[in-house]
Amino acid sequence: MFFTLFILLLGQVSFFDELEPLYPDANSGDGSIVWQSDVAIDTPAGVHVLIDRSRFNPSRLTVRDLDGKPVDGIDICRLHDVPVEENTGLDSRTEQFKGDPNPHVIRRAPFRIYEAIEPLDAEDASVELDDKQGPIALRVTFQSPVAGVHDLQLVFDDETDSRTLPWRIEVHDWKPDAPGLESFGYTNWFSPSVVAKEHDVALWSESFWPILQEYARLMARSGQNTFWMKWPDFFQRQDDRWTLDEKRLDRYIRTFFDAGLVRIEGAPIARRPGGDWSSGTLELSIPVLPAESEQGLESLRDMAGQLRQFMEQRGWMDRWIQHIADEPTDVNAKAYSQLSTQLKDVIPGVPIVEATMSRELIGAVDIWCPQVHKYQQNRAFFLERQAQGDEVWTYVCLVPGGPWLNRLMDQERLRSVYFAWAAERFGVQGFLHWGLNHYKADPFEQSVVDHPAMPGTTNKLPAGDTHVVFPGPKGPWSSTRLEAQRIGMEDLSALRSLRRRDPEAADAMVARLFRGYDDWEPDVEAYRAVRAQLLRQVALEESSSNR
Repeated sequence: MFFTLFILLLGQVSFFDELEPLYPDANSGDGSIVWQSDVAIDTPAGVHVLIDRSRFNPSRLTVRDLDGKPVDGIDICRLHDVPVEENTGLDSRTEQFKGDPNPHVIRRAPFRIYEAIEPLDAEDASVELDDKQGPIALRVTFQSPVAGVHDLQLVFDDETDSRTLPWRIEVHDWKPDAPGLESFGYTNWFSPSVVAKEHDVALWSESFWPILQEYARLMARSGQNTFWMKWPDFFQRQDDRWTLDEKRLDRYIRTFFDAGLVRIEGAPIARRPGGDWSSGTLELSIPVLPAESEQGLESLRDMAGQLRQFMEQRGWMDRWIQHIADEPTDVNAKAYSQLSTQLKDVIPGVPIVEATMSRELIGAVDIWCPQVHKYQQNRAFFLERQAQGDEVWTYVCLVPGGPWLNRLMDQERLRSVYFAWAAERFGVQGFLHWGLNHYKADPFEQSVVDHPAMPGTTNKLPAGDTHVVFPGPKGPWSSTRLEAQRIGMEDLSALRSLRRRDPEAADAMVARLFRGYDDWEPDVEAYRAVRAQLLRQVALEESSSNR
């Protein structure tokens, strides 16, 4: 019977691991007709399904248990493919920048890859499928508050036939910790104005807030616990003074707190004049004045004071971290340090966080955030900063390329998972990325964009650097890269739970998969085996401690 089922399904409809890249020109026969997943309580088990509609064109997918009953906790999504026009460079940007081929990519560009995740309206764990030509890729997730083995059936029906794929999910008796102020920090910078533009609503209008709420919920579901707040969004010029719009800011912050995020990240308040990286000075974003000028410092003290009073009244001071100027270097370290001193006088106790590798900023920065390769190459320095009481996070952007962890479209999805394993291996305390939704073009049609937009430039942002969500018609869509990073965050909670009880076991678990930001296990099956063992072990430790 199994052999007959295999013959019927081979090349028509099959499972693929959600961490494996999936392409519109993939062969569905390369997948599996049975699937096994391991997850924790209240976390989603996910699997991708590819249907070759030239051989079998179902009109409906229904998820049932072995008794044929609908299953609670099911979500069904459609995967949409997007282009990868150029490959990531060997060290940064794209290959065009220096002309060196990068062997550390999943496929040579140009190609298309399934990446955007469209939620479908699954009533009674069932959805209608369109009858368009070409392959269709689906994502099915199951989430349960009950531990144990759950046997499900994915039933695909057309007018005359039916296909069934069995899916077994083991929900291990352990649940990740809720995010808190002591949790690993995770932030993706986002643009409220782009949210408004992409969803055709006026910024800060009543129609805007429900959309923002959906973004906040997606961020929280993906493991993000820190959200940024741009000062210019909340200060207005009134009677020769920049005045805080407390009502708007209160609503904004509560939107994210209500969704489950816990930490406020003040966005950079200063910048290089004219974008000149050779400048040793800084200017404020509002008002646009030299940061070291008396008028500039007076405005800064006034605005920071208003924010301090606002946060103190609501008991949020301990939830606030603050940037000053993005990516300061030795060139502008003196100006940055002066501004940091001024700001700390007004908001004492609020940590200053910055993406920087400049050692000239000791005392000015409290949360260091180097690029992953710079962290690894200079780890002794950052360990010393932690020993002195500072925190250390890491970040990526258009740098680094090659074998280093990043989260670009032509890289293994496991790289996004392993940011969390790196945190456990090295003891870093957070992760930052600039691109939640900073589109420079239609993200469904273009993934590699000029930086800046200039005819003939070879300076480009690699595929997906600007974003890990997509603008759907009713709200944001997730991506395969964002879901991979969520899985990693769940792993980090499990590893830290194990470490509290058995540090040696946690170290051994990490060593099986992750040794460095450029040295990690690329095989998805090997990762899945270790992850299943990790979940079994933390569930066993949890059970033993509760006896």
